[in-house]
Amino acid sequence: MTEGNSIDRDRLRAGVVECPLCERQIPEPVTHAIVYGAADAVTADNAEAVACPVCDGVSFVVD
Repeated sequence: MTEGNSIDRDRLRAGVVECPLCERQIPEPVTHAIVYGAADAVTADNAEAVACPVCDGVSFVVD
């Protein structure tokens, strides 16, 4: 697990993400992924952040 307010990209690819803010698991995390800028589709490979549907917090994706 990464430190601070960040999510490991490998965990996002695997679909197993825990919000570092509220510590709850995010179901289907790629559907909550965010890309800042133009993108045809949001994927685990181009996601820059993930929004938690429980606490409404946003955590950054790190490689």
